[in-house]
Amino acid sequence: MKRTIQTKLVANILAYLSIAMVIFLFGAYKMSHGVVDVFLSDLARSCADRMAISLEYPMKQQDQEGVLRLLGAETVEKRNYAIVVKSGAGGDVFAGVLRGENDETWRPITDESAIVEECVKQSRNIGSNGAELGVVDYYVSLRYKAAKLRYILAVIVSLTLILTSVLLVSLFFAFRRVVVRPLKKISAGMENIAQGEGDLTARMHIETDDELGDLARNFNIFTENTQSLVAQVKEVSQTLSAFTIQISSTASELSASSAETSSTLSQVSTTAEEIKQTSMVSNQKADGVAQKAEEAARISKEGESASREAMEGMQRIKDEMQYIAESIMKLSEHSQSIGDIIGAVNDLANESNLLSVNASIEAAKAGDFGKGFGVVAQEVKSLSDQSKQATGQVKAILSDIQASTSKAVMAMERGAKAVETGENLSASSGNAIRVLAQRVEESSQSAAQISASSQQQLMGLDQLTAAMESIKHASAQNAEGAQQLEQATAELHDLGGALRNLADKFKVD
Repeated sequence: MKRTIQTKLVANILAYLSIAMVIFLFGAYKMSHGVVDVFLSDLARSCADRMAISLEYPMKQQDQEGVLRLLGAETVEKRNYAIVVKSGAGGDVFAGVLRGENDETWRPITDESAIVEECVKQSRNIGSNGAELGVVDYYVSLRYKAAKLRYILAVIVSLTLILTSVLLVSLFFAFRRVVVRPLKKISAGMENIAQGEGDLTARMHIETDDELGDLARNFNIFTENTQSLVAQVKEVSQTLSAFTIQISSTASELSASSAETSSTLSQVSTTAEEIKQTSMVSNQKADGVAQKAEEAARISKEGESASREAMEGMQRIKDEMQYIAESIMKLSEHSQSIGDIIGAVNDLANESNLLSVNASIEAAKAGDFGKGFGVVAQEVKSLSDQSKQATGQVKAILSDIQASTSKAVMAMERGAKAVETGENLSASSGNAIRVLAQRVEESSQSAAQISASSQQQLMGLDQLTAAMESIKHASAQNAEGAQQLEQATAELHDLGGALRNLADKFKVD
């Protein structure tokens, strides 16, 4: 059972009043006991004085019957237990009476030993004009004392109960007005916050300067602070919810972008592998071009030697011209092969340039993770430009070679038609062969450069493949992180919603 403050206060007041009443009644009993003793002594004294005056005449007459009648009439009072009249100053008993058992009759006694009850005794001399006629002993029963004490205590207890009841009722209403009503207001306000709609805008209107006023003001301060706190929580929860939605959207976009980047990197890795295979073929062809260039240089040296021999003897010019014709035909075939190889290298350079552009674009998309890939793409582009320059140079050389070959063929035709002009033609052929030797030497150097460029392309492609693998691994990690971020933001959004639901239970405006 719930015990209210009012019940506790009433119980405490009753307990303290009960203790106070017991102490008061005990003190009142002690005080009444003394008062009754004094009262009985005074009563016995006054009665003895009165009896001494009343007994003067009968004692003068020595009228024992008259004395007994006076004494018997006096004992009708319940408080008077016995009256004894002695003759002279402390002589023998002249007459005496004792109240009967039914408190309404009396009987005479001749000895004070018949007095068995506890009494208050007062003695007075009986005299007339200075003559001592006797002594009267007046006995007041202590049973009257007990009755008097009970009466006094009953009156005191009644008055005490009445005063206590009035005091309790006054305290009850005063307590209700001063304490209970304000406390009920405070309790109702707290109950409204605790079990109601959570209205934090409610305030206590108790304008007093006592402890309850302080409690109400402190409660209002606490409510204001709580209102401010809950308002901040609601604002933060709304902001948190908006942020989590934005982060979740960003995480979804990041996850999709990571998946797309991973797919793109796979395609780029495949393309890089194909480029690597093509570069290997190009390298092999470049080696073949270098060998052909060396062979052409050797042939040009032989042609130069043949030209010197032609200068020494025109007779051998026909045979040498045939040999030169065959050599020029071979050179033409080699030039055609070199042209085909140069075309393949030029196509490879164009594809490498296009690949470097695509790789630069993908590196820009990858951000910080694609910086290394961007460097490799730039190196590939540089190698592609060098390859294009080299192929241009080789193409120019081949053009010169073809032109020289045409001139040599024409020279042979003219040599066949006119041997007399052989010396001049031999000189022209020697010059052409020297130019050819120079061009072949340059072609050999270009072929060597192409071979070196192919090696560099292979190295760059290896680096590109390693970088693509690294970027692919980083993209996979980014995709996994994006999924974890999306899951975390979902959980954070749920927490923000729960926090907002808790804050919405309170009314702050």
